[in-house]
Amino acid sequence: MTAVVCALLSAIGFYFSVGLGAQWWLAWLAPIPVLWFAFDDTKPWPIFFAAFAALALGLLNLIRAYGGLLPTPVLILSIAAPSIAFAVSVVGAARVQRRLGAVPAMFAFAALWTMFDLFASFSASGGSVSTPAAAEVGAPMLMQSASLVGFLGVTFLLGAVAAGLALSLRTRDPMPAGIAVVLFAINAGYGYWRMSEPPKSTMRIALIESDDTVGRFQRDDKDATFEAIDAYAAEIAKLKDRHVQLIVLPENISRIAPAWRDEAQAKFAAVVPPGATLVAGFNTFIDGAQRNVSWAYAPGAQTPVTYEKRRLVPVLESAVFTPGPGPRVLANGTGLEICKDMDFQAMIRADEVATHPALLAVPAWDFDKDNWSHARVAIIRSIENGVPMARSARDGLLTLNDRYGRIVARARTVGPFTTLIGDLPLDGRGGNTLYDKIGDIFGWFCAALGIGLVALSFVKRKEA
Repeated sequence: MTAVVCALLSAIGFYFSVGLGAQWWLAWLAPIPVLWFAFDDTKPWPIFFAAFAALALGLLNLIRAYGGLLPTPVLILSIAAPSIAFAVSVVGAARVQRRLGAVPAMFAFAALWTMFDLFASFSASGGSVSTPAAAEVGAPMLMQSASLVGFLGVTFLLGAVAAGLALSLRTRDPMPAGIAVVLFAINAGYGYWRMSEPPKSTMRIALIESDDTVGRFQRDDKDATFEAIDAYAAEIAKLKDRHVQLIVLPENISRIAPAWRDEAQAKFAAVVPPGATLVAGFNTFIDGAQRNVSWAYAPGAQTPVTYEKRRLVPVLESAVFTPGPGPRVLANGTGLEICKDMDFQAMIRADEVATHPALLAVPAWDFDKDNWSHARVAIIRSIENGVPMARSARDGLLTLNDRYGRIVARARTVGPFTTLIGDLPLDGRGGNTLYDKIGDIFGWFCAALGIGLVALSFVKRKEA
């Protein structure tokens, strides 16, 4: 009965914090009940099943967004894989606690959970989209360690704080909780200090989106395509006296046949306000394959720069489109990415280091219920690489965030057109953080630490 109660309490915490959850503070507390259960004289299998059930039940919130859209095996894997990793981490930490003591167990859990989060980021289908660290985007001050060691640093802190509190509750030893509080305070203090620097300049940006105004994106239909283009052009024309410097439209507005590509491009070139950059998402046939693209019109340009999406949603996109090359950055410093590209920290880090953009313009297309959960994964990339972002998502959110992940402006998309205008703070170029220099080395350090502590638990018994 204790196992069931602890698993349910943790599941409730996970349901409302990770995945589609939005309560950032619960992510620090959610693992505590099941860890408290594990840090007792309990056999490994009950611990494993309790921990697995806790996260798996919590991640059932994913069904609200992806049920019926993603293939069932993909959805099952999205829930089961993180849950197995979490359960193995709890079992490993419990063993370390019995053999080596409380403080080593605290760091063993944090290190093992971080290790599995690193391994998950190598998935070609998901990248880092399932990281529990994403929950903390709702509290940017607590996310700034990502600029030092990436999102994995936040995962480690979530694990260390929860394990430290659980161990002190179980053992009555104040040491683990004291260490947890110190780590939390140091992280918060660093975040406060880093975010206190004022921006050097701002850029006025407009995000425009309509959930209803779309052409055909799976077959050629010139009439439907130009109806959508004309509607967006009319919305852009309304910005004539708004002094915007960048306009971002959503991903995959329509399919553009090569025969009328020039005509479509000319429509947008004619309405871009003087001095403004326009980024708009379509799909079209390039180099022998269908591509998901964004067209980026630099100020005064009649022909856009074309960026081709490199990371595709499994089955839904990968069965239709071919990935393209990258990265692409305009001469004015506008970096180009599309939606799922932002789920892959190593690729985005390499992009920023190579191109040092002033900001990212990201057309996107989400799945309605995942509007905040997917937007916040993209925002992590801003923090990691110190680069602001303008993201325009159909069936999602319009968001402007600064290099610290703070939301400057945000709007939920609706059926008709939504236009969001805001002044985005700029501060030099991206790609210059410590994380950009060292990459995911912290994650590999955690892998060595976690595996090392578990291995040591097999050869050394806890002293009486």
